[in-house]
Amino acid sequence: MTGAEAAYRSNMRTPRWLLLAICAAALFVGLSHQTPARAAEDTPRQLTKVTLQLKWAHQFQFAGYAAAKAKGYYRDRGLDVTILPATPGDKPMESVAEGKAEFGVGTTDLLMMRAAGIPVVVLAVIYQHSPLTLMLDARNDIHNIHQLARGKIMVAPHETELSAYFAAEGLDINQMNFVDHTFDVEDLKSGRVDAMSIYSTDEPYQYAKEVGPVRLFRPIDGGVDFYGDNLFTTEGLLEKDPKMVQAFRDASLEGWRYAMKHQEEIVDLILTTYGKRKARDNLLFEARQSANLILADVVPVGFINPARWERIAQHYAGLGLLPKDMSLDGFIYAQDGVQALPAWMPKALLGATLVALLALLAGLWLAAFNQRLRREMEEREQAQGALAQRTGELEESNSQKDVLLTVIGHDIRNLFNPLLIYAQLLADPSRNLDPKTVQEYGEKLYEAGRNASEVLENLLEWALVRTGQRQTHMEVTDLGALARQTAGVYSSDATLRGVTLRVEAGPPIKVQLDRHQMSTVIRNLVNNALKFTPKGGEVSVRVCRDGADAKVVIADTGIGMDQDLVNRVLSGASADLATGSKGEIGTGVGLALCRQLVQVNDGRLNIEENPDGGTVFTVTLAVADVSASDAAD
Repeated sequence: MTGAEAAYRSNMRTPRWLLLAICAAALFVGLSHQTPARAAEDTPRQLTKVTLQLKWAHQFQFAGYAAAKAKGYYRDRGLDVTILPATPGDKPMESVAEGKAEFGVGTTDLLMMRAAGIPVVVLAVIYQHSPLTLMLDARNDIHNIHQLARGKIMVAPHETELSAYFAAEGLDINQMNFVDHTFDVEDLKSGRVDAMSIYSTDEPYQYAKEVGPVRLFRPIDGGVDFYGDNLFTTEGLLEKDPKMVQAFRDASLEGWRYAMKHQEEIVDLILTTYGKRKARDNLLFEARQSANLILADVVPVGFINPARWERIAQHYAGLGLLPKDMSLDGFIYAQDGVQALPAWMPKALLGATLVALLALLAGLWLAAFNQRLRREMEEREQAQGALAQRTGELEESNSQKDVLLTVIGHDIRNLFNPLLIYAQLLADPSRNLDPKTVQEYGEKLYEAGRNASEVLENLLEWALVRTGQRQTHMEVTDLGALARQTAGVYSSDATLRGVTLRVEAGPPIKVQLDRHQMSTVIRNLVNNALKFTPKGGEVSVRVCRDGADAKVVIADTGIGMDQDLVNRVLSGASADLATGSKGEIGTGVGLALCRQLVQVNDGRLNIEENPDGGTVFTVTLAVADVSASDAAD
């Protein structure tokens, strides 16, 4: 990065909350391919010239607009679009407000502009999650944000999203040691600072390539979840030419849908058309990381949730940057077109509400249960002698409950967001949904509900085991037959996902275990492996004997788990979020349950990296001591 670029990046990351956007769509299959009627062949078509002002230089961050221009989506809608990159010292959002450009790409600073009397209007949200992140060298001994609070942190001016992150974690920014940003990763490499603010779509790749692995602390981990890049214009232009604004928005979103489906093609387009400021491998990394933040395969690009903007405004108001009673009337673009709700819609909304209510009830039940355990632990701590061992067990139990309650209270909304979003899309009276789109959203609604049901089932099973309400009934069982029977249930699911499922039960191995509990372990591990293995991958289930031990080995070629996460899962201290190959949100509750059930059956659970890519889960149990006649049976 040059000195000029660094100076400009400092200005642009003011604040750099390219926050998440649960984007969900304004153009569907039928509408997205409609084009304005063409003029007669003997009459040259008159194109309207407009300018789009970017917030940074050309890169994959703006791929959708480049695709819309190259593929003719703008021209098909009667527009001749000039795409202007930002240069050092520019104020790109102000350029739109001043009339130098009709459209722009901006941050959530648009709220502050609106509060200052500048009538900007958000047309669409592109990024569902913000790339603004704190990066540490992975060799650093700092493993959480509270440890980092004692170190040196390099941030750019006005990165308010990070201030909101620190506040959400209970930190006092006045007591923290901040260093002016130099935009030079050498400061992190040399240890001059412990962390620096970066974009997760950019700097981590170059640092890992030149120095080594990194560790990231994201504001979303602390519940600070803002929108990212926003396409916007002004009220004046919207009132003057609403059809042209609609056409530009439609073409831009069509370009984004194309770019997300053809990432390599658009990377090559950026290199050939807009210069080679970044290497191809760097742009491809940016494309993959952007896809994880945009999530176009989960929700349609461009969706705006007014309630989400209100929460962002409340964050700013809490920091004293906006008035608490600020109205968002006119700030969010509204499309024309109203229709009656379909007859089946109340049932769909009722189903979504019931599932969400079940999650809430489960959370409240566990919260009450956790409170009771706290009281019981305090009573035990006053006892002497024989109660000491029990006290230790309660402390361990309470620690694990805190982890799961953190998941429920802090991340359960992520589990149900897809369900609620698709219910909202189906219920939105401003959208004309064709049957194909309704079916697609219905399928995704079902997937979200099924995933929620699995998590709730695991939570309740975990609670029953921990409270002793689920009794353990040990019996001698053929481990191979149990594994074959349990894993075989997932054959159809594997076929639908395009994943090969292989089960090798081997010769009979007698093990003393609780059949229900061990079946739950195998079911969770196989289901987990299938979720996080992409199409074309493989999941294998193998049962074998190793001396006095019997093993169930479940291996996949999926996305894998980093060593930090493995260590936290095996220690019972983590239940991190992850996203499956079909967009399923996982909470780690299933792994916490598996660990507990394996221990109850006097076994061990190991998690290792698969040499072929992915993860290997190994459940080790003792071979049962049975007579020859019993073994023959």
